[in-house]
Amino acid sequence: MGLWIGSPALNASENVVWQRLANRTQGGRAVGGRLHLTETRLLFVPNHLDAIMGGKRWEARLTQLRAVGRQSPDGGLFSGGLRTRLRVDTDAGTELFVIDPIDEAIAVLDAARTDTRI
Repeated sequence: MGLWIGSPALNASENVVWQRLANRTQGGRAVGGRLHLTETRLLFVPNHLDAIMGGKRWEARLTQLRAVGRQSPDGGLFSGGLRTRLRVDTDAGTELFVIDPIDEAIAVLDAARTDTRI
């Protein structure tokens, strides 16, 4: 993918169909990286510097996505909480991402969530 952000680990028959730069809320901070959508999964890959500083990769199968929408700002200074964030509810919990344009991300991910044929 590049020198700054690594590539997602894909299965042999998997392709990235949409991707955007994003910050994932992890603990009390926002981790920079890229959100990737494939035919079967949603994945976040942190940039190399944030990975060194403890930023983690994250993924969920599209069948595990329960809802996609907006999370109102909560005032979190370092977690991206000063902005409206993309909210992804999964079987395992909720993930928050700072992403632009948020309306496009919601539309694409909601369509993928309800129709895994993208």
